[in-house]
Amino acid sequence: MRFAWTVPIAVVIGALGATAAFAIPPVTVYGLKFPEEVGGFALNDSTNLERTTPGLGYGMDYSQPGWKLDVFAYDLKRAAIPDDAKSAIVRAEFERSREDVFLAYPRGPYAQVYLRRNFTIEDAKKVTRFQCAAFPMTRDGAKPQDGFLCVTALRNKFVKFRLTTLARNGTEAEARAHLANWIPVLWSGPNAAAEPQAAKPARRAAPPRRAPPRRPQCPPGFICREAATLTARHGRA
Repeated sequence: MRFAWTVPIAVVIGALGATAAFAIPPVTVYGLKFPEEVGGFALNDSTNLERTTPGLGYGMDYSQPGWKLDVFAYDLKRAAIPDDAKSAIVRAEFERSREDVFLAYPRGPYAQVYLRRNFTIEDAKKVTRFQCAAFPMTRDGAKPQDGFLCVTALRNKFVKFRLTTLARNGTEAEARAHLANWIPVLWSGPNAAAEPQAAKPARRAAPPRRAPPRRPQCPPGFICREAATLTARHGRA
């Protein structure tokens, strides 16, 4: 179950140089809503990959002038995926996806691809939201490109981003800014996971009231023990 990053080079270059496409309506898959526009990226199309390969989920195609973005929501048929980009499961999926980049290119449109570096993207509260990698890519007769792969998890699904642009200085900073636009989309509003409510402490039931013991009546002519005790306490003879 591997995602091939093998879009024909003419299609990629065309998207990079084209004006923004007309956006289609928002797409909702697995309860996750993908808007028609995020930070200047327009949603152009969506693909049901689950129909042919269960576990691969759905792909959403976004673009803006100079950039191509593919977003995937999937689970690889895993039963449980933690909503934590630093978890072992999400990191393993990031490493698997990163390996796919190298496995795809000998069969794809690029002549050379290599890993520039790994990095993470955090939110305003310093919570790690994405595990990312940067890939310079070249092909004979075409301009070099910069690719970025980022993986996270939400609502028991992996969410993967692949961005591509023509190579130039500062593309990583631009990619970080584009991914930062997705943080409020994924972790607030309709996509936010419900915050667990603190359990209310159980209210202790009041112990049953016991009826006060009935005092035996002092028989006439007797000095009862209780009366003698009270007399001694108050110092009376």
